Amino acid sequence: MIFDNKKIQRLKKEYDTKGYIVARNIFDKKDIITAGKDLEESFLLRLKNFKGRDINKTKNNIINSVHFMNNWRWSKKLKNNKVLKKISSILLEDSIKDFGSELFAKPAKVGLASPMHQDNYYWCVDNSKGLTIWIALDDSNEKNGGVFYYDKSHHFGLLEHAQSFAPGSSQTLKYPKSMKLLKKNIPNIKRGDCIIHNCLVVHGSKKNTSRHARRGLTIRYIGKSSKIDLNRKKTYEIELKNSITKYARV
Repeated sequence: MIFDNKKIQRLKKEYDTKGYIVARNIFDKKDIITAGKDLEESFLLRLKNFKGRDINKTKNNIINSVHFMNNWRWSKKLKNNKVLKKISSILLEDSIKDFGSELFAKPAKVGLASPMHQDNYYWCVDNSKGLTIWIALDDSNEKNGGVFYYDKSHHFGLLEHAQSFAPGSSQTLKYPKSMKLLKKNIPNIKRGDCIIHNCLVVHGSKKNTSRHARRGLTIRYIGKSSKIDLNRKKTYEIELKNSITKYARV
């Protein structure tokens, strides 16, 4: 796919309207396959016995999500994709700053659900100029717990959340029934495709009970003009600590 300025502006219009877009063929699929092998054969093996708030596992001790992927060499390589950086800057209408990288492994048969939420409830970016690039390391669809989105939900601003007690996604929308007014969509994407979503769009995913893993690497950017609201962040950290403590007792 050719990502000239005309194409990128069409994507921006869709992004501004819906809160997310699907971008295909940004990455070389051979690179994505190689990255997936390196993830399983090297990076995740080093985390096998790791514990802490930045890693979440299923009940049978399989890694479900990792929230500190910046040191993985493939995270660094994919972040340096010039087309991706250009698109991100245009979507945010700002220069971009790296805001971390995460893995949502969602293993076959036991992958955990992610309750509906908005990223910026966790991030606490003051001007909500932030986005996530969700890169598919495997095909992702409704059958294996693909990410669902509520179209145009980012237009409502930051919504109220409540503790979810779900590993890897501590908060969930406080009034989920409000989303029934909006269209729910689960993009069907192939390995190497990516979804780019606004930090205010409401999204989540169901359990993966299929025979196929649904690994997704996320790269996150915020605007150069963005700052972290320290008061909101402090409140969120307290909520997170309480959530982790209560979950550990269950």
